[in-house]
Amino acid sequence: MRKILAVLIVVLSAFNVAAQDFKPTNEDYDISESMIKASVTRTKYFIKDSFFNFSINSEEFLKDADRSKPTVIYLHGCNYEHPPSERALLKFYLGLGFNYAATDFIKRGDAKPACIEVNGVLVVRTNLRKRLPARVLELNAHIDWLKENGFKTIYVVGFSEGGMVIQRMQKAVDAVVIHSMTCIPLPPNAKPPTDQNKYLQLISTRDPFLDTQGAVPCEGRKGYETFSSVVGNAPTHDPFSDPSWAGRVKQFLGADK
Repeated sequence: MRKILAVLIVVLSAFNVAAQDFKPTNEDYDISESMIKASVTRTKYFIKDSFFNFSINSEEFLKDADRSKPTVIYLHGCNYEHPPSERALLKFYLGLGFNYAATDFIKRGDAKPACIEVNGVLVVRTNLRKRLPARVLELNAHIDWLKENGFKTIYVVGFSEGGMVIQRMQKAVDAVVIHSMTCIPLPPNAKPPTDQNKYLQLISTRDPFLDTQGAVPCEGRKGYETFSSVVGNAPTHDPFSDPSWAGRVKQFLGADK
């Protein structure tokens, strides 16, 4: 019982509980091979920056995408769609000349947005114990699918809850970026994210969704030797809340030349 309470307290510390409410759920997820493999067809794909940024489907992506360009696999946050953040990330990475695959965990049908606003309070409702592993399986399916279809360079980018998913991944890619997520506690016997990847973590000590104790850098922790953490102090949860972060990402990905 003490272990359960300790884990719950740690999870709650990742959120500003003065302004939010955490309600664990019994939500369960289909992790059959067919459901996981089909996740690539639920993803929205983008191959160039434009005013409207229309997405294409997986078949169109395989037909039209330039395989020599880096491809970003994007993992959304807990509320699924936060237009300002989603647009900022899409525009930024497309602006670097990358392909962009915006995964959609909610479209599978048995998952819901994990956080909603109720009377000015952000209510977080999810089952992280099952949700994160299910999202990792979908991430793995995307990595395998891209590699099988000849895409040379793969980056994984996670915002908020998507950054939690990244910290459970074990597959090797070319680079990983975490926007606005603390270094999360791992379940007993869980492995740290694979050291075959290089990681950049961007967090703010004044992020309203991550209190000062929750905004924990991964860099320097045992098992996280390939992490670089950049800690800002802007009072927002935006993926680029610190003006220097865009430059740090470009430098990290070698896109600043």
